[in-house]
Amino acid sequence: MRRPIRIATTRQLEYSVRAAGFETYLLPDLPSLDFNRSLEQRLRDGAVYEPFLRKHDIDLVLDYDTSALTFVPSPTRVGEYALTTAALGIPYVAFYIDLITATMAQVKWEHHWHLLENATWIKWITERVQAEELTRMGIPNIINLPMAMADGEFDTGPLPEPDPGPAVAFMGHPASSWFRSSQSVLPGQLFAGLLAAGVRADMPDVPFHKIYYDLYQLGELPQATDPPELRARKALQYFNAKFVYNAYLAIKQRDRWARYLQLKLGDAFELIGDFWQENYGLKHTPKICDQRLLHERMRRVPICLNLLKGGLESGMNLRHLEITAHGGFMLTYPSLDLPHFFEVGKECAVFTNEQELMETIAYYLEHDRERREIAAAGQRRTLSEHLLSHRVVRLVEMLQQGGVLPKGLRAAPPATSTPQLQVTLTQ
Repeated sequence: MRRPIRIATTRQLEYSVRAAGFETYLLPDLPSLDFNRSLEQRLRDGAVYEPFLRKHDIDLVLDYDTSALTFVPSPTRVGEYALTTAALGIPYVAFYIDLITATMAQVKWEHHWHLLENATWIKWITERVQAEELTRMGIPNIINLPMAMADGEFDTGPLPEPDPGPAVAFMGHPASSWFRSSQSVLPGQLFAGLLAAGVRADMPDVPFHKIYYDLYQLGELPQATDPPELRARKALQYFNAKFVYNAYLAIKQRDRWARYLQLKLGDAFELIGDFWQENYGLKHTPKICDQRLLHERMRRVPICLNLLKGGLESGMNLRHLEITAHGGFMLTYPSLDLPHFFEVGKECAVFTNEQELMETIAYYLEHDRERREIAAAGQRRTLSEHLLSHRVVRLVEMLQQGGVLPKGLRAAPPATSTPQLQVTLTQ
């Protein structure tokens, strides 16, 4: 008997998977869904997920930042373990909203890297350059699908009249904590990052991995013929070298603008988030935890500023799409891929230096009608093209084209082999 594809997913993605038109199953609650938790905890969690996946005859598991990555004992090899999904022959996709180096922090690096090298799961990377980087370093099954906004209820009516008070607001935390007095960076970590910063200043479209491996040959790529420990060590050396480069991007694309606007605009600029006083001595208001209030603030402030984190070399962060989805007027620092998402000047506004920032703010505060038209156009673009439901439909199409999922409607998955993870856990 044929039936629609059944997708099991996390709470963050449930609404979007359902909106994409698939039969959707919310994965069971666990004691912790922390994507940093240990391998031992993930093994215990596998005992919860395995019967659930069997019972509902799931065809695909779609995860959020590896929070649902779990293990079960190998049915064929004593002392070894498999991904729960691999043991059941179910495709598993992890949607990374964060960098791969920002997840699984309680897992030893060599184990984390070896898991990433495993071919039994698919890594959905939102930024083009990061997808290139990981593929080049030997990580299999990388899918590059752009960032998207979770589906939900959006107010598509005209923007309300602005609240009295600040005319410009930025909502987010500092991108860098590397400049506290207690933070130390070894001198050997400085050269590669500062060298790459210099190259990027002249050639902004050249990513770090090409500077590191090609232009200046600062390290060796992990090779399939290397022992697993050596591959992990080479990868760690690379990401440690990239550390200072990410700090440079954090200042270039984000943190510098908070200080500049507070100096120039005073109370007309609102900095909403935590750690600004601690890191830079900047006055701020606390993070808005209530999402409804946060999104209403995006609609009411005349200019909603968007700034990029230090981990982004080419792509978009979630805030690009959150601001526009809720109808706010977005003024953003540009990224290489921004023109693929929005038409600048018609669906959002950009700035590239301090003078241009002040001139752009002044212009749109004086041209209220144009500002509202741009906000409405940006919202139409996001809601028509950049929701997670759009990406999930494309993901399933890609999996079908690649033979991971059968095309069209499908019956229960056939029996498959169960590739094993070569990671030994403590029972």
